[in-house]
Amino acid sequence: MALTTLKLLNAEIKLLEARKKLVEKRDGEVPKALAVLQNYAKVLTEAQRRKVAQIIGLASDGAASTAHAARTPKAARSPLKGRKLGKVVAKYQLPSGETWAGRGLTPRVFTAWAKSAQGKAWIAANPGERFPAAGAAAKAPAKATRKAGKVVKKAAKKPAARKAAKKAVKKAVRKVSSKPANRAAK
Repeated sequence: MALTTLKLLNAEIKLLEARKKLVEKRDGEVPKALAVLQNYAKVLTEAQRRKVAQIIGLASDGAASTAHAARTPKAARSPLKGRKLGKVVAKYQLPSGETWAGRGLTPRVFTAWAKSAQGKAWIAANPGERFPAAGAAAKAPAKATRKAGKVVKKAAKKPAARKAAKKAVKKAVRKVSSKPANRAAK
């Protein structure tokens, strides 16, 4: 077993030495490449210089990059893509005070509460709701009646004046539209 371990270590040493030679060769070529780029920098436009700097991971020239930074807005210069979103109002709140906006994955605290005795009792008392609503802005549950085991929501009654006005308008429209039709038919 010791012989195989020694062979493996020797093979790894040779591999690392080969990698070291490649890195040294590459490091020796970098100054040459930079010298060539500096010679051509005079011919390149500012946009081309920025592109080259982006490729090699350096800033092109201090003056050009500073001037470019002054012209571009701060949002365009930031490396983050997209826009930064504001805070979202909490939709759910546990009795312990933990809040959740209702977006993304359910927090562990909420799932643990739902599995607890207190959570199960609340869910049984409030069917159709996931968690307790946050704050006083919570919507009141709709009034419902039980009819043969089914929950039926009550319809809101329209005021009598509104109904009477609609009937009067319909009656007037019928009178106006029926008179010319009768005369034309005769």
